[in-house]
Amino acid sequence: MMEQPTPPSTMAEVRARVNALDDAIVPLLVERSRCMHDAARIKQHAHEVRDEARIQAVVDRVRALAVQHGGHPDLMEGLYRQMMEQFIAYEAQLFAAKERGAQPPDQG
Repeated sequence: MMEQPTPPSTMAEVRARVNALDDAIVPLLVERSRCMHDAARIKQHAHEVRDEARIQAVVDRVRALAVQHGGHPDLMEGLYRQMMEQFIAYEAQLFAAKERGAQPPDQG
């Protein structure tokens, strides 16, 4: 669990903290998007791109992690569902390119 820093007292401090978090989060999201390249390469059929059981497993896991870290499980679920929809659409695009024999979009 991350140590809770001293609460900011100005908006500049809040924004600096958000920027620092984004500096950590964006590279992780880029790495997650690279996983979509791997998934699209490995999957054999377009119907495999969307896996409802996997979506629910991720949601369940993220909700538990949110609680474990003192966060709001409903917020985390909503964020992850939106993020997963974007990644599913991206993976579908990658899979379609593979099916056409076209060059997929750049990784990350």
